[in-house]
Amino acid sequence: MLEEITSNRDLEKYAKTFRKEEYLFLEGDASQDLYVLISGHAEIIKGTQKMGEITEPGSVFGELSFLLGVNRTASIRAETDVKVLRLPKDELNTFFTRFPSLWLKISTYLAQRLDETSLALSGLKNLCDKMPDAVMMVDGTGKIRTWNAAAEKLYGRDWHQMNESSVEDIYEDPGAFKGLLEQVKAKHSVKENILKVKQPKGGERFVSTSVTAIYDPQRHFQAFLSVGRDVTRAHHLEQKYVRTRRWLVPSIVLVVILGGAVVFGYPYFSKGVQITDTRKLELSNQLAKDYFFLESLLSGPFRNHERDNVTKIMEQFFNVQDPKGCPYSGLILLEKDKKVFASYTQKPQAQVNTLVGSSYSGIDFEDSDKSIHKVLRLYRTDKDHPMGRLGVEISFELRKSGDFLGWLLFQMDMDCIEHSHGVHHDDLKKFQIQGK
Repeated sequence: MLEEITSNRDLEKYAKTFRKEEYLFLEGDASQDLYVLISGHAEIIKGTQKMGEITEPGSVFGELSFLLGVNRTASIRAETDVKVLRLPKDELNTFFTRFPSLWLKISTYLAQRLDETSLALSGLKNLCDKMPDAVMMVDGTGKIRTWNAAAEKLYGRDWHQMNESSVEDIYEDPGAFKGLLEQVKAKHSVKENILKVKQPKGGERFVSTSVTAIYDPQRHFQAFLSVGRDVTRAHHLEQKYVRTRRWLVPSIVLVVILGGAVVFGYPYFSKGVQITDTRKLELSNQLAKDYFFLESLLSGPFRNHERDNVTKIMEQFFNVQDPKGCPYSGLILLEKDKKVFASYTQKPQAQVNTLVGSSYSGIDFEDSDKSIHKVLRLYRTDKDHPMGRLGVEISFELRKSGDFLGWLLFQMDMDCIEHSHGVHHDDLKKFQIQGK
């Protein structure tokens, strides 16, 4: 094709030279001419970022605007002096008539480009099908245009059932997803909304859904891209924990009242001072209850080294706590060698990730002969206390089927428990928490 261009004098009037750093056209321009590179190098610029280069003589570019009549989707700038053949859109019929063989070669070149694009899209579809998360494309009217294999499994429907169907039909509450799309239009993207999915064969799925709006180069809205992740197990776990708390709180209150009545008149037994304040007994019972509950949830993922799952369970534990009355500021999980395996804290400025991999090997546990818990006193630095601040942590051994796995540490919020329970550091060592 290039030889035919350079040897045909009738095409000279279509030739044009651009100097280095001169723009052939700009992104957003309404021009629709087609270009063929004769010599030199040009670069493709999207916004302010370089996206590629045009260096092969005979390369055709600008075809989207030429064929579809849309504004330019990118800018083309001369990287060196560039010579091109520029075919005006309004002379298309004349050019086709005068140079049919050249036009055939240009058409063949564009067809090859289309074939390469189709192969790339096919590869992208295969890649999406291997992703564990459900990916779905929804047009501006709410109709499903494409989705991957994970979406078929998560939503319980095959492509023939959902092609061009309304996306709202797959959700238990169609209005919830419709409201989510309205948020996306206003904010461009929305992350991690939990939506309930209707399963055609029964059952239920809770899906963490993130949605992003897709726009064309002229910033016109085109479609939504939705990514979904199955969080049914975590959701049920959270609901189970909430129900357990509702049942346990009245029981604990009753135990506290009865226990307080028993121990109030007998403050001293043997050589140790017993807990005489119902508020202290309540804290002791809550600590025991939370330890046994977390042991049942964490021991399996901890044994399997599932750090992300462990951290998620810790986060869910704090999500259902009363933020004003929670006696803990964080949780830490130690391996057998006393290295930190995972941690979670409620403090907004705390650097949680910096604890992972650190060691407690140099810290002695203050053991108790009458209780399964141990009290630790240690200093930690933070933004407000660069020289270090005394912290109190309570540790328990973590076991699975009798096998020792490590330690679970509760970081105590001393300001909270001193105010709400009247408990000080020395009181924590007097707690008597019995094993199962």
